[in-house]
Amino acid sequence: MKIYYTLLAFILLAIGSVSAQQPMKFGHINSAEILQAMPELKAVETELEAEFDKKEAQLLAMQEELKNKQQAYQAEAQTLSAEERTAKETELMELNQKVQNYYMLSQQQIQAKQNELQAPIVQKLKAAIQEVGDEEGFLYIFEMTSRVPVFASDKSIDVGPLVKAKLGIQ
Repeated sequence: MKIYYTLLAFILLAIGSVSAQQPMKFGHINSAEILQAMPELKAVETELEAEFDKKEAQLLAMQEELKNKQQAYQAEAQTLSAEERTAKETELMELNQKVQNYYMLSQQQIQAKQNELQAPIVQKLKAAIQEVGDEEGFLYIFEMTSRVPVFASDKSIDVGPLVKAKLGIQ
């Protein structure tokens, strides 16, 4: 029986010391909103638009060339020999494939460029979130835009303003 009371006293003492510690703090953030407010992102968007415009102009020129060759082929198809028609059709298919490949490659290049340019900005945002979490003593900060089910009580604190302040954003 003495062991039981000793154990009970130990448990109560442990519970008392845990409750005397700092309360657990949970926060939430919409990092996409903060990312959009970062001035560095505007420069990235401008650079990506310029890159996109160059790729689009090249693609339009290639499509125009393909269209012109298709029209020329249709106009003269009746006068061509079977061998000449086959050669022209092969040329048109190859040019069409070239246009499609250029389009897909351009999309991949623009995506890679976007990832490359945004990486330092995202890292800066992550660092600011980490600093706010450490400075304010948060146990967890949840991303609110993810589709992961997260419970956010009215006691959850939006740390977005703190992160914005850390980044010098209004």
